[in-house]
Amino acid sequence: MAVAACLSLILASCSSREPLKVKQFTVRRVDANWNDDLFIRGEVQKRLYGAVEKEEREKRVGQYYSVRWRANSAGGPVKIRFQYRQAVSGSKIYEIAQSVTPSLGSGVVEFSVAGDAYLKGGRVLAWQVLSSQDGQELGRQRSFLWE
Repeated sequence: MAVAACLSLILASCSSREPLKVKQFTVRRVDANWNDDLFIRGEVQKRLYGAVEKEEREKRVGQYYSVRWRANSAGGPVKIRFQYRQAVSGSKIYEIAQSVTPSLGSGVVEFSVAGDAYLKGGRVLAWQVLSSQDGQELGRQRSFLWE
């Protein structure tokens, strides 16, 4: 009986109902085989896919954010906004936004600060992701340094 209760708690914690979940990954090198960790190698290869020449691969160096979102599938479009600050610009806030149709009620949106934006602006120091549907905020997730 106690085992069943523990198992149900574990399974309940795995099925997260959070409206937003952000996963961050940084590509620092253009050589996908530099790390022995297969997870890291796979993530780097995923980001470098299709970049054949060295210049193309160097434009993929940067920071990538995968945002898993949840919303009401019967509502209007979901707007996902990624706001961030970079090392060179200091307090200036940049924003990238995407609108998606919530046909399945959830999905994944990708944001990146890579290439010239990353090389000229530096690394991302702080970020926040906001989701909204029909003018109402659904969720928000922030990095530790976001004010």
